[in-house]
Amino acid sequence: MRLGKWLTIMLLLVTAACSPVEREPVRTWSNPVSLADEWEEYGLGDPFIFSFNGYYYLYVSTRDTDAGIKVWSSPDLVDWTYRGLCTEDPLTTAAYAPEVRYWNGKFYMYTSPAGNGHYVLESDSPVGPFRVVTGNFGRTIDASTFVDDDGTWYFYYAGTGGIDAAPMDSPLSVTAPGSPTGAYMDGWTEGPTLFKRNGLYYMTYTGNHVFSNGYRIDAAVSESPLGPFESFQGNPVLIRTEGKTVGLGHNSLVTGPDLDSMYMIYHNLEGPGIVGPLRHMNMDRLFWNGDGFAVAGPTDTPQPAPALPAFADRFERDKLGKSWVASRKGDWSVHPDKGAGVRTADTSGIAMLRTKSKTEPGYTAEFHVRAESEAKAEARVGTVFSYRDEQNYGTVWLNPAAGRMEVTERSGGKEQVLGEADLPADFDYSQWHKIRIEHATAGDAGSGGHANLRVYVDEMQKYAGSSASDGGAIGYAASGVDARFGYIAYSNDVNGSSDWRSYQPLPGQVQAVHFEEGEEGKAYMAVKKAEGGSESPYRPGTLSMESNEAGGYVLSGLQEREWANYLVNLDEAGRYSIHFRIRPMTESATLKLISEDDEEIATFEATREKAGEWQTVSAQGLELPAGQQRWRLEITAGTLDLDWFRAERYQAVETWEDNFDDGNDFGWTRFEGMWSVKNEELRASSVSPAKSLTGEPGWSDYFVEADLQRMENTGRAGLLIRASEPANGLDQNQNRSDFVRGYYVYADAEGLHLDKINYATTSLISLPWGTNLPGADGKLHLKVSARGATIEVYAGESSQPVLSYTDRSANPYLQGRIGLQSSDVAVRIDRVKVEPLQ
Repeated sequence: MRLGKWLTIMLLLVTAACSPVEREPVRTWSNPVSLADEWEEYGLGDPFIFSFNGYYYLYVSTRDTDAGIKVWSSPDLVDWTYRGLCTEDPLTTAAYAPEVRYWNGKFYMYTSPAGNGHYVLESDSPVGPFRVVTGNFGRTIDASTFVDDDGTWYFYYAGTGGIDAAPMDSPLSVTAPGSPTGAYMDGWTEGPTLFKRNGLYYMTYTGNHVFSNGYRIDAAVSESPLGPFESFQGNPVLIRTEGKTVGLGHNSLVTGPDLDSMYMIYHNLEGPGIVGPLRHMNMDRLFWNGDGFAVAGPTDTPQPAPALPAFADRFERDKLGKSWVASRKGDWSVHPDKGAGVRTADTSGIAMLRTKSKTEPGYTAEFHVRAESEAKAEARVGTVFSYRDEQNYGTVWLNPAAGRMEVTERSGGKEQVLGEADLPADFDYSQWHKIRIEHATAGDAGSGGHANLRVYVDEMQKYAGSSASDGGAIGYAASGVDARFGYIAYSNDVNGSSDWRSYQPLPGQVQAVHFEEGEEGKAYMAVKKAEGGSESPYRPGTLSMESNEAGGYVLSGLQEREWANYLVNLDEAGRYSIHFRIRPMTESATLKLISEDDEEIATFEATREKAGEWQTVSAQGLELPAGQQRWRLEITAGTLDLDWFRAERYQAVETWEDNFDDGNDFGWTRFEGMWSVKNEELRASSVSPAKSLTGEPGWSDYFVEADLQRMENTGRAGLLIRASEPANGLDQNQNRSDFVRGYYVYADAEGLHLDKINYATTSLISLPWGTNLPGADGKLHLKVSARGATIEVYAGESSQPVLSYTDRSANPYLQGRIGLQSSDVAVRIDRVKVEPLQ
């Protein structure tokens, strides 16, 4: 993945930002979502949402015993209206994972009924009726399409070795052989979706079995739509195997009503329905950091509803209204079913309709346009942006005669062409087309270091370059042609800048760069210590961001008295642990977390362990209230770099042991294997891999010890430390033994090992059998210390660790249960003991 370059961003002091603020009640939604008229005892599986002309449309899989595909619509992703069956064709019996794409006046639906190959259905409306227009062209299940900036279509589907892709001949045909993209989850992989951002291609995909609690979502990135795709370091990006929502997967991605935020739409598993799995829809927000994103979820408590745009109009009335200014040229009208319209076919000059309100310098705007009459040679239809007066504004024109899009800018009465781009040869100007403008300002975090003006036509980027324009009114324009105009909106955010003003759900992890935006469109705020005898203790300062190993950024060089605010939303009151990933640049550093009531939450102290290396510092057992809050992080001593902070529910560790002398393993949860208790020992058979967990997910620092005996000098057996998200990897013929997150300390014929497991296994450190490591005969007493990000392993009666490892990666495991795991050997376990670290 590409790494960003050093960025330095000027920050403004906002003294009021650290004071308590009275907030109006906010609309919320909660996962999982149930809707009126959903499939009974089947729910809302494989949810797909896309937007068209100001509304969102939701399609879901069809119950196996029924024909037809259901559709709902919404103006805001929260309030949904059932629109009926958009098709009742018998071929759509058990229609799996229907997805819809609008293109040039038609809506194309792709679905694989009962997983038996794909068909395309076509309609003139997103709510149907859709009719089958192709035969079965195979390609297994879960088709998804993507159109690149040059108009090339691509088809993605579940292959036998991961997600396959192939170029398409047209929206109705794909004949090219598919090829692997590299998006693979080491087992059955399905449910792909693709999008493009800042020149990179992102894919999300799901595995391994829909009836598994370990069903989960991964993400990958590539410089080509056909791959190879490189997996995110933090995969899975969404998983939960225990709790209110489990078995999460098969997602789609959609831009929020504010035109800037992004949401992942997915389903959870609630168990077997009447026919097939019972599932419901969920929605969680994505937060961007450079070239990577994280999903702020899964959530299951009330979250703020997606933000609305600063201005929007669907023209669902019969008059323009007071929000608009129409030029004297052209005959303007509004029809509640057709939108705004203008007659300019017989008029010279430009007819223009613009908003009275004005955008800020950084903004995103969306427009929908179409020509209604035969165009003259010089006819144009399009949009107006950054309008200040008749001498200063920009336009995006669709030119039917030339078959091109043109971006122009008038400054001081002089007009220049910023850029031109060809449109597809079959581009039908009489149909609805979406134009999207992203306008960032120099130094704006929303620009991401890229061009400050981008123009998209039907999701294809057709211009990226500089613009001298500022904020202003937006609107529509036409010349020499009658035209219709649909949904129009703008938001004073661009390229993910709204991430810095959104409440992030906790428990969860917050990137350090996502601190609260300041006033006047600035994306960050922080202050530095004043110099000399300044009257004010603060002055405007600069804060640097350094690229990290995942293609994003960390805050670098934070100094004493610098601070930043973070917006968080705790799902419930209770005791929490808070962890910071930092890199001290001085011998010691101290940071303090303060509530918006100016009460100290916790102080964190760190000593530099090794120059240039990351470490974690923690505070545990903190009593925190529920709801939306503003936290201030202040550096009180030293200098440090900051990557992220994480809040997790805390549960105290108490001394506990299990000798199995009661003849059972009550309190343990078996996930795989054949377990039994005999002769006051817990035993696992060698017939299959075995895993069993006990303890509390909120345990953090502890000792755990146990007697283990491998009955033969084969296979492996040992202890799971900080274990979370366990699932049965052997269920549904998945044949996996790594369905868990945590550290695994185990013995085999070679010696003692420490691995890190995250639905895949990474070897960390090993020690062969020898004088320092007794136990080659299969009998071994293990004791493990987990303190912060450091794992120490003791063997036998040793008073010194034989293995020691500090996880300095961006994803250390800091809390979790204990467990036992084995494979390819019968094992006996006794005298399991847990006690808190002092």
